[in-house]
Amino acid sequence: MAKIITKLGACSVHKKPIVLQFSQDAGKASLEGNFVISGTTATVSSESLSGRSVIGDNFSRIGCRCCGNKYVFLCGECGRYICYDGTAKRDFTCPVCGSVANVPAYNGTIPQTAGSGSSGEGVKSLSQGQEVKIEFSDHKPLSKIIVGVGWDPSTTAQNMDVDSSVFLVGDGVLDTVYFGNKEHPSGSVIHHGDNLTGEGDGGNGDDENITVDLSRVPREFTKLFFVLNIYNCVDRGQKLRDVRNMYIRLYDQTGRKPLIEYKVNSEVANDTALILGVAVRRGTGWAFKAIGDGSKATNIPQLESEVVRRYNNI
Repeated sequence: MAKIITKLGACSVHKKPIVLQFSQDAGKASLEGNFVISGTTATVSSESLSGRSVIGDNFSRIGCRCCGNKYVFLCGECGRYICYDGTAKRDFTCPVCGSVANVPAYNGTIPQTAGSGSSGEGVKSLSQGQEVKIEFSDHKPLSKIIVGVGWDPSTTAQNMDVDSSVFLVGDGVLDTVYFGNKEHPSGSVIHHGDNLTGEGDGGNGDDENITVDLSRVPREFTKLFFVLNIYNCVDRGQKLRDVRNMYIRLYDQTGRKPLIEYKVNSEVANDTALILGVAVRRGTGWAFKAIGDGSKATNIPQLESEVVRRYNNI
């Protein structure tokens, strides 16, 4: 029986996420779902797609659910599929990662842009444990940010529900913003909803988004931890081995330009929760540190206690 693989993409016109499904069978994949295509056959290797595409009659009537574009290309930087009109593009900006590249015209194959090894001009790509100031690329102070988190369920995961949360931590104080408590009383942190599938409901191609106004974070809080946990993981027997491509990305809230990114590559397969990173007060400003540590916590209260204990001196 063919496996159905869900891939995340974005509309190049409206910048909204789209979902594409590939039916994989014996090393081949057929693209279907959002873009209704018949006879599209390609070779699948390491979760990538390449090969020739034959557009079916019904494709022209549906296309992108946002704008009607009938073709997609693969961004070589972030690995997301982006809709477009099929004509060659110069200096095209990916709506997901902000990378700039030339897009070939569609000629029967799904085009792929060249990856540069960075996520676009001015984006700081972090490794585990690295810390940088939260500021504009020209080093001007920045207080209003969007925090985007993303993940993909594995091909074998069923009913996977990954939740993002923010722990506001200070000396003896702790507040949590999550899907059940979406706004901090100060208005400094707002969670924009729970995504149940990992299929790109957030902005900029992210699965979930959190807006943060660092200037409004009450003084008693010195750290903002950004975490993921699997809901009902014990009953469902799920661990982070069922999740892939986890990342956290910080944007300028006004221009929605990505500034900081951390793609998790640490070994967390046997864990049920993940501490992605932390925003920390440093003098009069803030810094972001990539953490990427796994946890065996099975619910938010357990994860809260562990984070406070484990990162007391960060």
